[in-house]
Amino acid sequence: MSSSVAIKNGILVSPGHPLNGALVSLKWSNGVIDEIGKEVGPADIIIDAQGGFISSGWCDVYSVLPDPGAEWKERIDTFSHAAHLAGFTQSAVFAGVDPLPVKASSIISLKQRAKDLKVDLLPLGAASEAREGKEMAEVNDMFLAGAVAQTDGMVPHGSDSLRSKLLEYCHSLNIPYLTHPYNPKWVAGGQINEGYISVNLGLKGIPKAAETTALLADIELAKWLGVPLRVLGISTKDSVEIIKNAREQGVDIKVAVPLMNICYTEADIDNFDERFKVMPPLRTNEDKDALRSAVLNGDINAIFSNHTPEDIENKKLEFDYTAFGAATYAGFIPQLFSEFNDEELPQVIHALTAGNRNFLDLESGSLEIGNAVNLTVISRNVPDNSSKNGSIAYNKLSFDSNAGGLVCTARGLQLNMHS
Repeated sequence: MSSSVAIKNGILVSPGHPLNGALVSLKWSNGVIDEIGKEVGPADIIIDAQGGFISSGWCDVYSVLPDPGAEWKERIDTFSHAAHLAGFTQSAVFAGVDPLPVKASSIISLKQRAKDLKVDLLPLGAASEAREGKEMAEVNDMFLAGAVAQTDGMVPHGSDSLRSKLLEYCHSLNIPYLTHPYNPKWVAGGQINEGYISVNLGLKGIPKAAETTALLADIELAKWLGVPLRVLGISTKDSVEIIKNAREQGVDIKVAVPLMNICYTEADIDNFDERFKVMPPLRTNEDKDALRSAVLNGDINAIFSNHTPEDIENKKLEFDYTAFGAATYAGFIPQLFSEFNDEELPQVIHALTAGNRNFLDLESGSLEIGNAVNLTVISRNVPDNSSKNGSIAYNKLSFDSNAGGLVCTARGLQLNMHS
């Protein structure tokens, strides 16, 4: 790319910056920001943000890459391209199915393979051997190799004893343990939210108590051990209230919610659309509205993609047998624009930037003169082309919409644009 780039006519989203909320221009040269203001000097490349939003680069806190082991579902290059088109400059990724990321070698391999991609891939290590929730994985070795957090993702996280060991051990290493609150003992073979629609469709339901009881248990463990709690994926109004109460009791708790659970409900499954079979499950309108409000008032700290690519063999089946998950990068920005208005988007973008990085205990990043450039620009003024979504997964959650627009990301010497 050329040595200098200027982005003009964008609303700055950077709480604490004197120009936060103002229409600004930003210029960088050789990967370093050198001007931010109403006007900037000449540049080799000029990008019109079209009245969109300029923020520090978006960071995803949980996504799934089935490479190595199932590259036909999603390859590392298509994953990176899809994440860029969704507005991300960084993505914390659970990479590999064969082998799973349970050893330092998997973390090192991902970092080596991810060099020069459009998105900076941050390795997540599996918390337990084979993700079975029985024995702790090689947490320290993966941490030393560069894992940014430990988690078993969207599966049950084992016994109270194992989770307490993980909470305490990860805290001693100063690395987050991302726990997903789900108690499978409440239901075997649950498919969707337990309620009217599950009964009407003849599907086994997943009760809200499967989430809330596990969340309460994790909170009690964190209180007993005196350690922070990082909750990956809630889906209910009750969970929002439980978390608020825990904070009032002094628990250091941060929570991340998948965008799908803010944008959709169980009603979207009414015709057995397998793309909406996800974990955590889509719940009721009341739950969706509670999650949405919690993002806007700051009770929910972070938003993540939950990108989980699958192939046709695992997804185009009878609903009982189809795999959980959706390839969500394809529709991420249209979903944001459809769900939130321009007055609400700055708070949402703040969650996707500083909120997500704080959730992972990473430096929050800022758009300041002298800092290395790491930014995302989005605008809704250009019609979305859903065919340009990057992912090769079968279960892409994309749709034709006029809600999309310019997507520009920059990180160091890389400049990526799509419109």
